Amino acid sequence: METVKVYSPVEDLNIKKDLDNSPIWKNAIHADDLEEELKPGKVLYEYSIKFEGVKPIQVTDVKKITK
Repeated sequence: METVKVYSPVEDLNIKKDLDNSPIWKNAIHADDLEEELKPGKVLYEYSIKFEGVKPIQVTDVKKITK
């Protein structure tokens, strides 16, 4: 398993209950694009997610990040 940080402007308080269908996936931001997306006043959430291959398995941490 690999832990990957996924960034999204969507805060999903129920992500641990239904990870596969979480709304974060519709607006997910790749780490390489993070600096362009994180503008002053904009809030993003950093989800640490364990993946088995390409399948998300478990959320290990959620952090709110701002610039």
